[in-house]
Amino acid sequence: MSEQSGEYLVPVEQAVVPFFDRTIVAARLSDGRIVAALRSLCDALQLDRYGQVQRIRGDEVLNEQLLHVEIVTEGGPQIVDALSAWAIPMWLTGVKLTRIAAEKRPAILAFKRQAADVLYRHFADRTALPAPDTLVPSEPIARPERPADGAERSAWIEYHHAMEAWLRWQDDMDRWRARVDQRQTELEDRMESVEEVTRLIPEILDRLGPETLSPEHQATVKNLAKRLNELAGFSYATIYGELNAAFHVGKYSDIPAARWPDVLAWFKARIDAAERRHAR
Repeated sequence: MSEQSGEYLVPVEQAVVPFFDRTIVAARLSDGRIVAALRSLCDALQLDRYGQVQRIRGDEVLNEQLLHVEIVTEGGPQIVDALSAWAIPMWLTGVKLTRIAAEKRPAILAFKRQAADVLYRHFADRTALPAPDTLVPSEPIARPERPADGAERSAWIEYHHAMEAWLRWQDDMDRWRARVDQRQTELEDRMESVEEVTRLIPEILDRLGPETLSPEHQATVKNLAKRLNELAGFSYATIYGELNAAFHVGKYSDIPAARWPDVLAWFKARIDAAERRHAR
């Protein structure tokens, strides 16, 4: 069976690769390229897949690395979006950490640094490296012992991988300690009591307000509005006006990010209705 079938690729090998406490659905193509199902990457990192697809499609380099690949699932073969392994760090570099919840950032950094290497090693030697239990190890990583002179190349490779992990762990811990010390100093300088902290928290939250739609979400809104305009003939002013009224905002960019599923449902209901009328 050839790899190319219609407009999608059929891999020669597929695997579920463990990565820390997550898993990645990956495959090897006949030309040696390693790809990862974008859904599994987004699910592991709790990112909105639809928004990420739109962002990747808008990048001239990443767009070439997003392929249609046949992946075998419990429900049978499915054609999915798959991203070349080497492009994973480039993709995650575009994810703005300032817009990501603090608890998600260690996972994104870990995927950016190591996911591509883990995928290539998995398919290269067919032996997945043991995965730690969590993205932030609760116990220190021990410094690896240097192989004896004359040791096999595989021993040196394993040693250098372990040394890299140890050095990265030390680097991460140093930055973490520095951040903790800085925050503690700032709190000690500004807060005189627990009561003061308690008083300031509601004020801070009120000033920050809820997180609003990201640029990726806003780009998706524009695409959906264009689709609705083409199907139903509604003007953009009408579409955006009704959308703003439905979510009680002056402009759609102020819609809370937490309401994004509701925004998608709002558009879906109107696009579906327009498609049914168009089909008659």
